[in-house]
Amino acid sequence: MQSPPQMMMAAEASKRQTMNMLMTLFLVLGLLFIAVAGMVWAYGNLGVCETCNPAVSQNQGQRDMQTVWAPVVWNLGMFLLIFAIWGMAWMRQDLDPMAKLFLYFVSFIIILLIITAPYLLFNRVP
Repeated sequence: MQSPPQMMMAAEASKRQTMNMLMTLFLVLGLLFIAVAGMVWAYGNLGVCETCNPAVSQNQGQRDMQTVWAPVVWNLGMFLLIFAIWGMAWMRQDLDPMAKLFLYFVSFIIILLIITAPYLLFNRVP
């Protein structure tokens, strides 16, 4: 059996390199969005002091940061993170089968956490 022409092999290597770069980018962006969600959540508490005299409460913008924008950014980050882990396990040809199995296992655990502990996703009633 003959190997494919050199041009086809170069195109396949280029596609694989592009997909590896995209999956790495999605992984980094997912982690970054999760961190930004925490920052947005903390910004919602900025300057709030219920025990001070006089008490300083949250304004509507801060409540919106905690109840709308933090969950949106967090869920986007979790989606990108899970997508990147699944994509790496599926697209990377150079990984050991045990490494692929480990990536599938990690993404499965993350999905189980989302299902069983939704309060981890900032989805709580204020």
